[in-house]
Amino acid sequence: MMQVSDMVTLITNVGFPVTLSFILIKYVLQTMGEKLDKMDDTIHLLSQQVKNIEAHKEAAKAADQADSKAK
Repeated sequence: MMQVSDMVTLITNVGFPVTLSFILIKYVLQTMGEKLDKMDDTIHLLSQQVKNIEAHKEAAKAADQADSKAK
């Protein structure tokens, strides 16, 4: 995070609206990055769950086929 002295220097050099824009852009990018990281983790977990469900379905299907052949 920026120190107060850094913000005062930035305001003095480029003006308040530009400084505020820089601060807001930094905040938005940081917040979006965190949310995208969480979404990536969630999508990865969901993908693993779908693979597990598919594996269980395939195992059940193979067991049903084996049972029907045994009869």
